[in-house]
Amino acid sequence: MRRAPVRGFTLTELLVSLVLGVFVVGGVLSVFVGGLETFRMTDSLSRMQESGRYALERMRRDLRQAGYVGCRNTLRQENPRNEGSLDPGLIRNTLNPAPSGATDPLSFEFDFGTPLMGYEATDAGWEASVPGAPLDPQGLSLITGTLEPGSDIVVLIRAEGGGLRVEAHPGGTPPGSANLQVAANNGLQQGDIVFATDCVSGGIFEITNANPDTSGSLVHNTGNSVPGNYTKALGRTFVGAEIYRIERAAYYVAESPVTGGLSLFRNDEEIAANVSQLQVRYGVDSSFDARVNDYLTASEIAASPIVNMDNVLAVRMDLLLNSGEEDNLTDQPVALRFDGGTFTADTDDRRLHRAFIATVGVRNRLP
Repeated sequence: MRRAPVRGFTLTELLVSLVLGVFVVGGVLSVFVGGLETFRMTDSLSRMQESGRYALERMRRDLRQAGYVGCRNTLRQENPRNEGSLDPGLIRNTLNPAPSGATDPLSFEFDFGTPLMGYEATDAGWEASVPGAPLDPQGLSLITGTLEPGSDIVVLIRAEGGGLRVEAHPGGTPPGSANLQVAANNGLQQGDIVFATDCVSGGIFEITNANPDTSGSLVHNTGNSVPGNYTKALGRTFVGAEIYRIERAAYYVAESPVTGGLSLFRNDEEIAANVSQLQVRYGVDSSFDARVNDYLTASEIAASPIVNMDNVLAVRMDLLLNSGEEDNLTDQPVALRFDGGTFTADTDDRRLHRAFIATVGVRNRLP
């Protein structure tokens, strides 16, 4: 029996097949690499967009309420503070430090006379953009971590939540020293700073008892807590008034303890990653007609002979975000408009960078 001849591929056919295979595999790899780069680009842009929008919304919510507590516009702070009866139209702040002689220092943390203040981060920490701006040792606890030099810091004070009605407050000796009674399960905690007001007058104090939530009783004794109350004398009975929790918020850019990169913080909470810069300008009413005439930095306001932080009606925030660990996304360093100028990335920086801007009115000061 004759065997069938063995057939195979010639060397030429093998070489042609290999060349065609290389082209096919190369095409597939090119599509894959291109798709991967597109995914990295799109994912980075999406993350930056999400972080920027969330950060600005958090800041908007706080800044639009800066200085607002119920009917705050109708009241002014008692100065000098005392421990007698509280006159109508005044707010008594019973927090430390206590009045001393002719001076009456108030903790900026809860001083409604200065509910909005600007600072600039430095290599050593921060400095007041407004000379003498009172960020006292108690207020320093708001800011943690290694700050990004040249980035702005904005600090504000506002009310949190709705008002709780004071159901009983017998007064006591000295006036207003008794506990205030509100509904139980109110969410208040020991150490909360609260403001009681009925638009006739108001009182600021720290809750000192351990169970205000379950008992509904708000004790405001003196003691060694921080900041603590220097007196129990609120100056009057506040039956029928409303209680608001007072919250402080400081926004700044600092090194993240998680990633090591820069992030935006609200107090000690990291709220947005990969934020390189925060720049804040304040819309001031320099013609005193309840309209914003110009947007100035806190330093420019400090140097102005016409306006101060009390004339701020709006706040403009500029945030600069980057793609973080996602590098080599661009052929050249990114250049873009930021804070009225031009930002250009370092020569070896191939990350994406995006600028976000938002303006919010300070409701408590608008007509």
